[in-house]
Amino acid sequence: MRGAWVDVVWPVAKLVAGSLALPILTVVAAAEGLRTRWRRRRRQPPRLLWGPSPIIAIRDWSRSLRALGYDSVTFAHHVAPINAREDFDVHRDSFLPGVPYADVIRDFFVFVWALHRADVFFAYFDGGYLAGTGLRSLECRLLRLAGKKLVLFPYGGDIAVVGEIGIMETALLTDYPELVRSSPDKRRRILHLCRWADLVVRNHQYGFLPRADVLWPTQIAIDAQQWSPADVAAPGGDGRDGEVVVLHAPNHRGIKGTEQLLEAVARLRAEGLGIRLDLIERRPNHEVRAAMRGADIVADQFIAGYALFAIEGMSTGKPVMSALRWMPEEVAQSPALRDCPIVDTDLSNLVENLRALVIDPARRLALGRAGREFVLRHHAHEPVARVWSSLIEHVWWGGPLPHELEIEPATGGSGAV
Repeated sequence: MRGAWVDVVWPVAKLVAGSLALPILTVVAAAEGLRTRWRRRRRQPPRLLWGPSPIIAIRDWSRSLRALGYDSVTFAHHVAPINAREDFDVHRDSFLPGVPYADVIRDFFVFVWALHRADVFFAYFDGGYLAGTGLRSLECRLLRLAGKKLVLFPYGGDIAVVGEIGIMETALLTDYPELVRSSPDKRRRILHLCRWADLVVRNHQYGFLPRADVLWPTQIAIDAQQWSPADVAAPGGDGRDGEVVVLHAPNHRGIKGTEQLLEAVARLRAEGLGIRLDLIERRPNHEVRAAMRGADIVADQFIAGYALFAIEGMSTGKPVMSALRWMPEEVAQSPALRDCPIVDTDLSNLVENLRALVIDPARRLALGRAGREFVLRHHAHEPVARVWSSLIEHVWWGGPLPHELEIEPATGGSGAV
């Protein structure tokens, strides 16, 4: 009975709270607009805010820009089990602690703090600081009134709209059947955000993205010192003289091709090769890093693209297998990926590519070295921060977009949440 009562009262309470908060937030945003224009006239550098989705990438982007001298902070709406609380600077539950029914109004306090704390907002496409309130559709307007700049980019699930996911769609629906129900609302949300954003970054992710101002497939940053190669005295075994360890760390098996990898390992074992699959699922980052040290091959994903796990493998000096050819065409043809040393592996050639790496330790060693060099050129904090800095110059000061990142803007409609 209590649950039913909450289901009725809670939406009403949020609606009333939003109605009362709107005039206050409007006044605060207008005042911040005056302050923001004053800061820009005085040529003060912009303050940066990343969030509220707790994707670990925002931590490394923020840290890389701090190293360049920016005032940059991350905010997390919550913390996923694979991450640690200290990965993010500020947390939603730090506002109004101990206050009864604080969840009704907490996000309004967070938003006021955010307006006062930052000038440039960096976010994914799954919602903002008012996403859990009745003012969700007005957040972009309030940011514009406050003179703030909004930079958007996807992480994958936030732009996964049925009919727009390409080669990934069948696998995604296996792991996320709720996409069928959520896709219409997600499409409207993306259109709305694309309409209001000051910059939209197209990275390596599949999905519905009707606007793209720059193409940046190597956007993910990594601490290359933390993920550094271990000292290796010898190139390792070849499956006959010494076991070969393959590391695979899926959060969801369907979109990674995990079952097919299990079958490939079993087949190679049946051929007499000494190969062991180290399968780590939904484990904290420090456990993945420890397992990486003992691996000979990193098996990322075999449906489409490569992501953080592959970059961690390359940075650690390991040969990496992932499906490059099935990335979106404009991404796969990007100049940044021409020298990518990932072994291009999909479900059709998984067995043969894995076999070739197992029996050739010298090739594994060469690929590991090439991968480390690729990360230092494209994914380490310093090169990624330089690109971010150029994009910040564009949105804050009106400077030109970097030419090597420019693509023709896609045409898309506009919509509302």
